[in-house]
Amino acid sequence: MERIVIKIGTNLLTREDGSLNTDFIEKIAREVKKLFMNKKEALIVTSGAVAAGRGELKIKRTDSETLHEKQALAAVGQSNLMQKYYKAFTLGCGITIAQILLTPHDFENLETLQNTHNSLKLLLSKKVLPIVNENDVTATDELKYMANDRLAAKVSNLIGADSLILLTDVEGLFEEDPHENSKAKLVKSADKRNLKKHFAAAGEASANGHGGMRTKLEAAKISECETFIADGNVRDVLSKIVLKGENPGTVIR
Repeated sequence: MERIVIKIGTNLLTREDGSLNTDFIEKIAREVKKLFMNKKEALIVTSGAVAAGRGELKIKRTDSETLHEKQALAAVGQSNLMQKYYKAFTLGCGITIAQILLTPHDFENLETLQNTHNSLKLLLSKKVLPIVNENDVTATDELKYMANDRLAAKVSNLIGADSLILLTDVEGLFEEDPHENSKAKLVKSADKRNLKKHFAAAGEASANGHGGMRTKLEAAKISECETFIADGNVRDVLSKIVLKGENPGTVIR
């Protein structure tokens, strides 16, 4: 694994009150620094802008939230999110970061796609950490239907990543929905060509996020590299996967 895409879910980045979890961001910054010290290239796909906007404005999530309301929240939350990344990565660990905002349309236009590819490859070659998020403010249906898991898969294909690591707040993929069966077994390894049987157990997205395990399976199918689903709260989770070759959650090949 020389080039890694790391996707971080909303539940890891935010606390229950909607505020950003700076302790977790600082933890990930230290872990990415270890990867850089071992001559690895990394790119982060981040969620959390909408949730961070709710926390900043002290607005509770409701099921009646409109697309425009979510876009306004994302506009507020995105700057707050990047400030926290800058403090943890650049000031705390000496890692230069770059913000990249994309939409699904950017992958459909050949010229835009090529420009994005060239920019990302140049940033990686300069030891800069690109932090990618969906451009929620200009998105339309994508905000509802385009989870960052799938965005991470598309980005991993675009830069030719060796591994895609989807960090979430659960251990990995289970044979059954663990919310319904507490004795459900963790799936340590799965074949991306045979994921159909796992979709039924994937469950729904959490209240804060709009992805869930289902979109992680979809991302694994899209991705042209191996995909890991792991609990981001596990100590040294990135080092375990990238540097030690361990599998703390689920790997899909």
